[in-house]
Amino acid sequence: MSSFVFPCYLQAGTNEIHSKYDSITEPITPTCATIKRTPSRASVSSTYSTRKRRRVSVASLHLGQDLARPLVPETPIEEINGDRFVTVRTSTSLPLNITPRTNRIAKAFGLLDDRVLSPTNSPSLFSDRCFRSLLRRSASELFSTSRATSLLSAKANLGARNHFVLALDGPGMSTDLFASPMAWSHANCIGVAFKYDVYFQDLESRAVVHLCRSSLSDGTVHSIDWGGKAKPYLLALGTTFGDVRVMDAEKGMQLVDWVDDGHGMGGMHWNGDVLAVGRAGGNVTLFDIRMRAEIANIMGHKRRVHGVKWSIDGHHLATGDDSGIVHIWDHRASNLLTNGDKNIRMKHKGPVKALSWSPWQHGLLASGGGSPDGAIHIWNTGKMAPSSGPVHTIPLQTTITSLHWSLHCKELLSTHGSSWAVPQSNVHPAAHASAVGVENSLAVHSYPSCQQIVTVKAHSAPVGHSCMAPDGCSVFTVSPKEETIKMFRVWSAPDDKDKNEGSDMTFKSTIR
Repeated sequence: MSSFVFPCYLQAGTNEIHSKYDSITEPITPTCATIKRTPSRASVSSTYSTRKRRRVSVASLHLGQDLARPLVPETPIEEINGDRFVTVRTSTSLPLNITPRTNRIAKAFGLLDDRVLSPTNSPSLFSDRCFRSLLRRSASELFSTSRATSLLSAKANLGARNHFVLALDGPGMSTDLFASPMAWSHANCIGVAFKYDVYFQDLESRAVVHLCRSSLSDGTVHSIDWGGKAKPYLLALGTTFGDVRVMDAEKGMQLVDWVDDGHGMGGMHWNGDVLAVGRAGGNVTLFDIRMRAEIANIMGHKRRVHGVKWSIDGHHLATGDDSGIVHIWDHRASNLLTNGDKNIRMKHKGPVKALSWSPWQHGLLASGGGSPDGAIHIWNTGKMAPSSGPVHTIPLQTTITSLHWSLHCKELLSTHGSSWAVPQSNVHPAAHASAVGVENSLAVHSYPSCQQIVTVKAHSAPVGHSCMAPDGCSVFTVSPKEETIKMFRVWSAPDDKDKNEGSDMTFKSTIR
């Protein structure tokens, strides 16, 4: 029996058709005629719209049986307790399709992968997948969010200002980059050596005082250093011929004079009443201001000792010489920690003057080398072992003249002289670019990532030396060739920092 498509409208007239064909017992095979019925308006159900009529195609329609059946699906629709706005596929196969427009909207809002617009057979599966997707998205946003810059960091202070806050003239300063002709006291006084003369300025009153003058036979002043918190007005100075003096800047008088003929001068640093002085012969002399005499002579270096630095607790002394060797001396045991085993070597490829102990991690020491080394090494002296090396290395291919750890955050400041040409085959282009960028500049590195966060061009000539304020916020730099002294605000102290430490000293020193 042949069959063909028989279109009809199901909104109205079903009762009339049923009564008309009740007497027919066999299916009627219609011929090539298309039956159209105009439904009566009175019989149209209120649930259907007369404007929106659906036309369905029925193959091999049996009017006597099919039209008598109620218009309900053979399988009942399952009741699902789910979100009414989320499309859910039921047991019946209904023609539910997603249009290209909804796909575009889903992609624009990032919902395509969340299966919000895609039907699924299991509401619980949809909920689990949606929850996991939202969890992944929240976690990725959490970890990808950049942290806010700390107000204590150099990025928020030196990086924001990018300029000095005070400039002073410095004619006649020593042109030796290994000299230490400037120091900052706990009494907020800045001391500077000009050839044979030593001056200091009270940054509170701006008064400039001429402290002393060395003789021609003693040589020019090579290094100076102020006493600690207990004795902030003691100033030690050393000449190029080895003469060491201690002056009382408050009274303007000389307390002691230690003469050591034939031994040149290196660096010096106070530790309470004990003054450590590096010598040209490779030894380090310890003087006690209470005894007014030499109490120890440390041997270990073979070349001139440029860098001398006591640890924060005063238990260890770090020294660096002209050959790049760095030694650690235990003050309590009176022996060298780096001399017991020949394999324990703290060494640079160039002279070492820049040394700095971390104030917030015991035993952490930073050392900087000159040409041709140009690198910063960070050592953990508390875990020294045979053949141990630095825990971090920052290559800069630039002379490093001084180092300062921040008192308030984990950052390291370095001052630099001139850089040198490095063959491109031996160094990465990025490293060469960083070397040019820090020339004659201040650079601040974060720790432990050792990333360079701030770089400021300090002078037009090499930076010979620098000293940090006792509050740990500002730094003075000196350029002998440029004959200028500049102060930079690098860090900020916490709000609860004791103001007796002079946390506001830099604001009283700005040029008006």
